Amino acid sequence: MYKSLFSIALLSLSALTFADSEFEKELYSGCSKVQSYANNGKKFYDQKQYQKAIAQFEQQAAWSSFCAMNVEDGGTAFSERDITTAFNNVGISYAKLGKPQWARAWFSVFPNAKASQFNLKQLPVPKKPKSLAGKYVRYAGFGQWNTMEVKQASNAYQIEFNGLYMGLRSLIYGPNMGEFSIRMPLNKTHTQYRYDDCRIDLKFQFNAQIGQQIMVNSRNPMSCGFGHNVSADGMYLKVE
Repeated sequence: MYKSLFSIALLSLSALTFADSEFEKELYSGCSKVQSYANNGKKFYDQKQYQKAIAQFEQQAAWSSFCAMNVEDGGTAFSERDITTAFNNVGISYAKLGKPQWARAWFSVFPNAKASQFNLKQLPVPKKPKSLAGKYVRYAGFGQWNTMEVKQASNAYQIEFNGLYMGLRSLIYGPNMGEFSIRMPLNKTHTQYRYDDCRIDLKFQFNAQIGQQIMVNSRNPMSCGFGHNVSADGMYLKVE
């Protein structure tokens, strides 16, 4: 009996060691590409190929922040300035692409950074949209976003939530996820999602400084059926 238990313990330790080893390999691989993402992004940006620049800069932003958080496991020690520069690279590219609200979202991840504050001031004043339909986002971490997709369907808006919890190793192992769907009459600006004891309030409002928003608050979130630590709460900014 003791031999069997000891063997199981050794196998478990071996599996953990292998998992850590694989994580460190993928971490090193991802971190080593950050500079090339930055260089490629700048190349496409200079060529005015802004969509291609965004794809590269988004990787730069995601991996620089992820590697800095996992520096003890072999990640690269990127500075806060390195990371905020990467996020601002994405935002500036979106601004050049004619998508100022996406730019605002990326600049707002680090709102206290001087570059972010300067770039936010360069964006046009948002106009109140005629329709609530569109894509709304809230930052989830490591360059990823929680989303609310609002689509107009006959006499109602169809609202689709897709949420993420970006854990410490999530860029490699994947995030925890959660979702819900609800309809809201076209003449309303407030609705509530219900599931068991879970209640999620969605309130649409316009802010003259930053644009159209959805303010989301939940009660009994543990009953919403989401993955561990996934939450719908917060402010979602309309970006498209």
